[in-house]
Amino acid sequence: MTHERFAGDRDNNARLLNLIRRIADGDHQALGELYDATSRQVFGVAKRILRDDSDTEEATMAVYLEVWRRAKSYDLQRGLPLAWLLMMARSRAIDRLRARRSDRYVQADAPATPELAQSDPESAMLEAQQGEMIRAAVQSLSPDQRQVIELTFFSGLTNQEIADRLTIPLGTVKGRIRLALQHLRNRLRPAAEKGWL
Repeated sequence: MTHERFAGDRDNNARLLNLIRRIADGDHQALGELYDATSRQVFGVAKRILRDDSDTEEATMAVYLEVWRRAKSYDLQRGLPLAWLLMMARSRAIDRLRARRSDRYVQADAPATPELAQSDPESAMLEAQQGEMIRAAVQSLSPDQRQVIELTFFSGLTNQEIADRLTIPLGTVKGRIRLALQHLRNRLRPAAEKGWL
């Protein structure tokens, strides 16, 4: 992986941030450009949770409608543009899952990496390396923290559903998630600052 590629990632973050600012100013074309640049990743996150193309497409569209409405409130201090989009994708997918799910749990057998079409081998290698950095960071969590993170992000369970499944207090679930996210943020900060994530 070349340093030029990582510089390109910084440029991509700056480009996405610029698009969000243009969207906040009411620029419809910027929304289309943001969709073109990020929809594969957004779709991948939603698909991993929903496992259904129709629901995934609806969740993906809901993300971009939400971007249109919330672009003015985007805060770079809370995360990079793509991370913001992917968190919205996760939330919209969980909303769709709740809407269609009766009292059953989601299977936890989703693939570790969303199946995304790769534009070129270099992008595929970068995404694989980013995935490896994230997996290593998740593996560095305590077993209790890793369990709640996996149930939250990979199985799409709510905090209450996790508490019920693990038979632990809701406050304990929230505390484990908060500590896990702090640990992950600290562990991944150097890579993010270099534009690698």
